[in-house]
Amino acid sequence: MDGLSEKLKELRKKKGWTQEDTSREVHVSLSTVQRWEKKGGVPTRLARRELQRLFRREGIALNP
Repeated sequence: MDGLSEKLKELRKKKGWTQEDTSREVHVSLSTVQRWEKKGGVPTRLARRELQRLFRREGIALNP
């Protein structure tokens, strides 16, 4: 899932969101988003679905 951390960071920045903004949108802690972006963690299925839903609105896919 190395590509996921880079993709998440890229998409978040495209939207102009901070890590804190993303954490609020996905209903997880700031440290969780930080872990995802530093390749130290993988989103749960539920969180991944929520991320996909959020970014799909922008017409972009989360899949690395």
